[in-house]
Amino acid sequence: MYRFRGWPVLLIASVAASAEWLRTLAPAWVYLTWAILPIALWLLRAGSPERGRWPMVLVIGLLSLAITMTGAQHRLKVIERAWPQERESLVADASRSLEGELHSVLRQAESLAEAAVGAAATPQPRAFELLAAAVPDQGPELGVAIIDSTGVPWAWAGRHRLKVLPSGDSIAARTSDYYIVLETRRHTADGRLVVASVLIWARPLVPDRDRSISELFRRKTGVDLAVYPAGSAPHSPDVFDYQWPTDSGPRLLFSVRPVPPEQGRAKELAVQRGSAVVAWILLFTLMVGWIVTEGGAVHSTLLLAVLWLFVRAPVGTALGFRSIFSPATFFRPFLGPLSSSAGILILTGTIATIAGIGFWRRRFRRNGWTVGLGGFLLVGAPYLISELGRGITPSAEGVSLALWLTWQVTMVVSAAALIIIAAALFRGEGQVGPSWRIWLGVVIALSAAVVGLFVWNTRLGWPDWYTFLWTPALFLVTQPARRWATITGIAVVAGSSAALVTWGAELNGRMQVAQRDVGRLGPVQDPLVIPLLERFADSLEDLPPPRTPAELFTLWDSSRLAQQGYPVRLGVWSRGGIPLTTLLLDSLDLPSSLVATMVRNLDSSQVRQIVQLDRVPGLVYLLLQRVSQNSVVTIALGPRTSLIVPDRLALLLRPGTEKSPLYTLSLSPPEPGTRVDSLRLRWRRDGWVLRGERRLSLPGGVRHVHGVIDMRGPGPLLIRGALVVLFDVGLLGLLWLLVELGAGERPRGISWRRVTRSFQARLAVTLAGFIVLPVIGFTGWSFTRLRADAREDRDLLITQALRDAVLSAGGLLQGPSDLMKDGLRDLGARQDAELALYSGGALV
Repeated sequence: MYRFRGWPVLLIASVAASAEWLRTLAPAWVYLTWAILPIALWLLRAGSPERGRWPMVLVIGLLSLAITMTGAQHRLKVIERAWPQERESLVADASRSLEGELHSVLRQAESLAEAAVGAAATPQPRAFELLAAAVPDQGPELGVAIIDSTGVPWAWAGRHRLKVLPSGDSIAARTSDYYIVLETRRHTADGRLVVASVLIWARPLVPDRDRSISELFRRKTGVDLAVYPAGSAPHSPDVFDYQWPTDSGPRLLFSVRPVPPEQGRAKELAVQRGSAVVAWILLFTLMVGWIVTEGGAVHSTLLLAVLWLFVRAPVGTALGFRSIFSPATFFRPFLGPLSSSAGILILTGTIATIAGIGFWRRRFRRNGWTVGLGGFLLVGAPYLISELGRGITPSAEGVSLALWLTWQVTMVVSAAALIIIAAALFRGEGQVGPSWRIWLGVVIALSAAVVGLFVWNTRLGWPDWYTFLWTPALFLVTQPARRWATITGIAVVAGSSAALVTWGAELNGRMQVAQRDVGRLGPVQDPLVIPLLERFADSLEDLPPPRTPAELFTLWDSSRLAQQGYPVRLGVWSRGGIPLTTLLLDSLDLPSSLVATMVRNLDSSQVRQIVQLDRVPGLVYLLLQRVSQNSVVTIALGPRTSLIVPDRLALLLRPGTEKSPLYTLSLSPPEPGTRVDSLRLRWRRDGWVLRGERRLSLPGGVRHVHGVIDMRGPGPLLIRGALVVLFDVGLLGLLWLLVELGAGERPRGISWRRVTRSFQARLAVTLAGFIVLPVIGFTGWSFTRLRADAREDRDLLITQALRDAVLSAGGLLQGPSDLMKDGLRDLGARQDAELALYSGGALV
């Protein structure tokens, strides 16, 4: 026991000061943290050494906290008051480290080339294996190729952004509109050529540029790099010329200009980095304080301090858990700030569960008050969990496994807290009762969960009588019994009810997301579109008009409007309505003839026009912006709905995450009439499918909008529920064990010698070795085979599409380039594939 009891006060004061600094960034809280240090040092000298070096570690933690906050505050002041000097310092530091980074990358490419020279002397299959092993999976993006004497690639590995050419200098930089690549060449003894390349820069619109040198440098230093081909850099003292010495003098490969962030962005980065360090030091200091101090009241106070810290300040965001602590995925004002996000509710439920475990271990005297309070908690537990479940909010992009488990843990700890406290009130000071009551409660709970899958409906969720099915299970698992029986029973009841509530809340959330989607259909105006289009049109006035689809997409992708996710079609038209450049990214109901007519009707004195078109399945906003005397840029935006699917080219340019869709919408053919329904979908359950219907007035007549949500059937749901319940049992058991270890007790009934000599343990290990481990191994092998089969099926599909395209091409491969381009586009439409024609490795 540490003699002086002032440490909790110091810790709470430090937590309060740090939380207020994280929330307001006010320097006064930094001074308060420094004021705590002399008191901490005095307490260290006044205390007894029975706790070893932990008090000194606590003082070091407080000192680190003060130094970190002071450094972050000083950094913010420098950025605010002396930004020009700080900007110059950033550029100078980046320029000094940039040369070393580039030389290091060149050495990596040369090492890769040397390894490829050795691989060129081996048989071709072995050369592929050696090259694949030599290309690193982390760090800068590298590629290597071995070219034979005829100029044909013989073996290769890694990624190649540009076509590998047999001719070139030993060290050379090659550029295109999208990439700058540094290459090194080596000749082998048998006349082959080795080319190793490293990606220096890629345009921001390239989706997979994370391993380029410029992007790695930006993540490391916060300074972006503008890379220029040789001879095209502006005249500026900030430009760094990367040269290579030759016999005739240094040869310029490319130029780099460090681009520091703007003042606001620099301040934001400083706040993020300082807040992250302060948050981690805070948690470490609290953990040390838990070790230094003892006593249930002190530990409870520290736990409440942790909860207050997360509620008061954005600690979860600073630690990198933005999605868990975001109200966008979970929010329910039922418990005030304690249910404002899933992360805070998990902390609240965990602390309440720890408190319940402490009550259970203390054995309160059982009387009428404790029984009445415990019964009240058990009766209110289902309603509390049902109310909290309404805070679950699925994202329109889908629900990942991590997000679903977050919701599940949130519900589990919330339910377990009430049940454990009720069990502590029921336990009393007498002997434990029989365990059969616990197992009967488990059976009733699992049966109620299965019944809940079948009686759930789209209007009320579960019937009013369904809640009473859980009452016997709750009372049975809270009766006095052995510890592990109590843990298992409470975990199964809490886990099964939480899984059921999470499942129902997710279905309700999916119906709400589908309703928002359908609410955008028809003649419904979007108030954000016109201001966004006008802002985009203003940016076009200061830029040269795009001439190619690549320039048009670059212009669009770099705008703020592209980040909103609207379906879009882009184009550049001549004054006479002839398309010069088109980029069809989404399947909008907008014929080219209609756009051409509107371009021709645009008055010569008119610079801009925004038109609303009543199309299927909703309003389309068309911007016509004159960018020169003879060209007009058109931007067509449709409603954000899953009914408008992206084009094949958009899937390539804007790859998304692979998640299961929340719902599926479809439109029926038009029918005569004018009767339409309300703006809401009418949902009904049809077996294990949810179906929604709505009548909608669209051009051509009235259409039915059909919404479908797949509930996946009872089999997959029961299997997933069983796995989740097992996870909950392990989670609650681990939490219980940690509470007992924190209280200084050795878990009763656990002896390694007894376990090793137990016949049951030996039998379990034997059965696991002969049954469980082979099943796990076979399951892993099955998943591996499924992935391999999926890759093979994809390759076969691509091969078949190419074979059909070649057989159907006919005379497409000959003739003028314009005819080849139009014919290739028509051929791709017939094959339902995006086709490109290459000749000698170069795009034609």
